[in-house]
Amino acid sequence: MKRNIKNWVIVLATVMLTACTDWLDVGSKSEVNEDEMFRTAEGYYATLTGLYLNLGSTQLYGGNLPLLALEPLTQQYSINTDKPDRVQWSQFNYQTDGGQQMVSDIWLTMYNTIVNANMILQQLDHATESGVNAQEANILRGEALGLRALMYLDLLRLFNDAPAANPDCRNVPFKTDFGFELGEQLTTATLLDRLATDLQTACRLLQQDPLVASPVASSSASPSAFPSPASTVPFSVGSDSVAAQTAPYLAYDRRERMNYDACTALLARLELYRQHDDEAARLARQVIDSRRYRYIRPEEVVETDAYGAELRADRLFVPELIFALYTENILTTSRSNYEGLTGDFVKTADLLDESDVRHQWLFSNPSALGKINLIRYQRSTRQQDQSRYGHPVVPMLKLSEMQLIVAECALHRGDVSEARLQLNTLRTARGEAELPATVTLQDLDDALTHEYQCDFRGEGQLFYYYKRRGFATIDDGYGKGNTVSVATSAYTLPLPPYEIQFGYGKKD
Repeated sequence: MKRNIKNWVIVLATVMLTACTDWLDVGSKSEVNEDEMFRTAEGYYATLTGLYLNLGSTQLYGGNLPLLALEPLTQQYSINTDKPDRVQWSQFNYQTDGGQQMVSDIWLTMYNTIVNANMILQQLDHATESGVNAQEANILRGEALGLRALMYLDLLRLFNDAPAANPDCRNVPFKTDFGFELGEQLTTATLLDRLATDLQTACRLLQQDPLVASPVASSSASPSAFPSPASTVPFSVGSDSVAAQTAPYLAYDRRERMNYDACTALLARLELYRQHDDEAARLARQVIDSRRYRYIRPEEVVETDAYGAELRADRLFVPELIFALYTENILTTSRSNYEGLTGDFVKTADLLDESDVRHQWLFSNPSALGKINLIRYQRSTRQQDQSRYGHPVVPMLKLSEMQLIVAECALHRGDVSEARLQLNTLRTARGEAELPATVTLQDLDDALTHEYQCDFRGEGQLFYYYKRRGFATIDDGYGKGNTVSVATSAYTLPLPPYEIQFGYGKKD
């Protein structure tokens, strides 16, 4: 095996790892031999970490996917008219130069990362020869399978038609090797089957995840809602845990890795996407019932001194996060496009009740004539202030989504009582008024949409919700009953032209 690994993944891994350890030193070489890379256990840890760093790039979840590509499509923002390509994008015109570049960046970076995940999965067959014990190998394989499934599911949600509209769409090639062969041209339905199988396997492998041995989330106030960025904060695990006895990699905060609960939650998301309601609800309940996650309390969101200056802040609601992707790129993206005097502004705060804790995500900027900045990722840029914030992460999977999955599945079977209970659990946690006992199915359905509009600001998930449900009209962003029409085709991003040349995107 003498293939070479493109070192831009490896160099990214080095940036993170050299801050904590001397696991990897690739120097200035442009390529690293594969056999050399995986000669030691540290090579496996470093290469897997490289996947997370690729995912956190501005092309993916450090920029485009949570903020730049998907948020404008929800119509919840006013777009800076000085950026005509972004205005066109927000109107579902993806064919401008800027739009095509963004599509290409997402596609290429995602597939590059998938191919590297395939390489790791292949090499894990020989991991014990490099000093990785069987338990570690299972966890690393589970993470890699889970990450690959996450990437493929988002490619499906972006570039294929929704399953309810066209289960036979096959724009997304399924590639499971590290070679140059083209991927299989599978239908959405078939690919979802494959991903479900991979996630089921990942969940089995991750039964030994240190996370599973961690204590349940405390219901009392705790400083853990504000983890220090000065060091990685691992879950507390028993002395007989894998993390305590073996790999330093496994001692990292498992919420920042594709952990056991994250794979379960992702599978719940996938099952809902393909309309397997019973299984989706069962999996979502499993995560909720683990009690490893809890809703943040109002006093934990922002703590100020007597003069109103922030002492600590957690606008990402860390106690609720099942999987949070570490990336400092999101800070730059947010500052440049959502927090200043130009860029994209939230149209209104009127969707929120007065006591809703999510008001802390918004800032009426007096210097911008009262326009509303999205400040979920905002933090001081001064080094001495960094202890006031947790790690810079992007929420990937969280408790409220699991609650909403259970609620939606109850709605689908006409269970008003269960849907109301689930929605009120979230609403109470956020500071909203409870839905009354007289609520109708339609009221509950409207409340479900309302929570997606309010609870996923800056995460890119609202667009996927609209697409999955096939909404022909969506709220115009002001919450006054006015709507914007969305063509079915607008929910599917165009393939890069070079992919069409390979035969993808063609209809039978």
